[in-house]
Amino acid sequence: MSQKERDAALKDLMGTDRTAMIRAATNLSSDKSTTSTLLGLLQGETRVDTRHAILYALSWHGDLGQWDLMVGLLKDPKESPLIRGQAAEYLSYDFMGVKTDSQEFKVAVDALLEALKDPSPEVRYCAVNALGCTGHLPLIPALEEMRDDKTPAPGWVGTVSDEASRALEWIVGMHEMRIKNGVP
Repeated sequence: MSQKERDAALKDLMGTDRTAMIRAATNLSSDKSTTSTLLGLLQGETRVDTRHAILYALSWHGDLGQWDLMVGLLKDPKESPLIRGQAAEYLSYDFMGVKTDSQEFKVAVDALLEALKDPSPEVRYCAVNALGCTGHLPLIPALEEMRDDKTPAPGWVGTVSDEASRALEWIVGMHEMRIKNGVP
């Protein structure tokens, strides 16, 4: 991405046109050079759609430096479900870079397990997804329990239960990937 394209995307990201904002977030998601800029914008931003777009772009940067921030956003009941769900999605993308016996892993899993009780189906859906991406087999019972949650998750495919079923399939594959890559 050229500097001109980057500047235009950052301007659109902070604008009011939702379509342009989504396009900008998608473009910025592949430009890791914008991580610090996006974090600065997030810090001062209060609009939910804009915060969500910033978090979406950051989620694809694969930078574990935002792990604690995302766990904090997920746990913050004052944040909108859209923000808490996006924070869970970030965790799902980066779990393979975190050892299952680390404090970072434990704190994130605890936050996700708590999110399974969230009143928002979107947050529960995203938490189920993230737990499936952990590759941590002791979480299977929690995912199995979520198959009883038949609540549709607006903006997502199907119900929380549907996502729990998918997560149960992923968790085994992710576990095997952890073993193969030597990331316990």
